[in-house]
Amino acid sequence: MTPSEFFAAFTWRDALDFGLLYVAFYGTLRLLRGTRAVPVLLAVAFFAAIAAAARALDLVAVAALLKYVLEYIIIILIVVFHQEIRRVLLRIGQQLLPQGRRQQTRTAVSELVSAMERLQRARIGALIILEGELDVLDIASNRGREIDASLTADTIVALMIPHPTNLAHDGALLIRDLKIARAGVICPLSQRDDLDPRFGTRHRGAIGASEETDALVLVVSEERGEIRVVSRGEISPALSPAELETLLGEWLDQPPAEEADEDGEPVVARSRVDLTAASLESRVDLERSSVEGVK
Repeated sequence: MTPSEFFAAFTWRDALDFGLLYVAFYGTLRLLRGTRAVPVLLAVAFFAAIAAAARALDLVAVAALLKYVLEYIIIILIVVFHQEIRRVLLRIGQQLLPQGRRQQTRTAVSELVSAMERLQRARIGALIILEGELDVLDIASNRGREIDASLTADTIVALMIPHPTNLAHDGALLIRDLKIARAGVICPLSQRDDLDPRFGTRHRGAIGASEETDALVLVVSEERGEIRVVSRGEISPALSPAELETLLGEWLDQPPAEEADEDGEPVVARSRVDLTAASLESRVDLERSSVEGVK
């Protein structure tokens, strides 16, 4: 078929077919860019190209072998990258229904603030990790146990109550996609030597988790009854419930952005949160004034 014959036979349905495939392929790559799935997908594409070349050159044995390899690889990828696939689907849903996402965020913030206040009043130490785009379990020395529960203040407090049978209290709660994903997660301790000597294992674990990932980590000190937040290795001053509410709302509403990791490779992550006392106070005042203006 000559180029002129090809274009003469090219209909609007062919254009629509091509356009939809392009949008789906490009959109999927955009959503997956910066995740650990990308190098694997490139390897799969490489094998698929070799398989296509083998069929074109009539290399029967190579083509048959790669056909079976690719079929099993697809199944393996679905199992190994089920978290990434789930996040992509959730992100698509959030973009299609942003109002529902905002309501979920407001509810999550309210439950988290309520839980932290109750833990603070009871002087119960707690470590809660809000996972960003980077998988916290990749750096965890102990992945804890799966919970998969709704994000409510009652559940958080119950999981943090110290008791000989409650092993979750000694680790961190992992919040993923606005749900309590796991409990008893142990993260590496920060090795920094410039930290306040009052900060013990719990605070060092919070800083360690935030140094290696883009997570936002909430800490309650059982000795001093203080609430602090850690982001990218930086720890906040003691926070009031209003400051915590403002900070959580900002972080959860923040869209992920592309940045470079230590090796210069692109990753999708959440940005550092400004935890200075002056910045927090001004943001709380601004939020109060906006709420009063609405009233």
